[in-house]
Amino acid sequence: MTHMKNIDDLKEQVQEDIMTWHDGLESNHAYPYLEKIISDHGHAPNAWNDMDKLCDIVIGRINEYRTCGKKIDI
Repeated sequence: MTHMKNIDDLKEQVQEDIMTWHDGLESNHAYPYLEKIISDHGHAPNAWNDMDKLCDIVIGRINEYRTCGKKIDI
């Protein structure tokens, strides 16, 4: 678990998580001008929905921050 002291630490951690998530996306060889493909069809538990994965990452970090006794309004 990452220790987040304040909302700035939370924002930085979420940004790092999103960059890591983006690096893991598959390249689209059919459309070489697109660097990455973001799938937004289907819903959990289908692993191929990239937007669900991204939302889970962000919500997970916010919940982790909250368990440290921090209060934020979403």
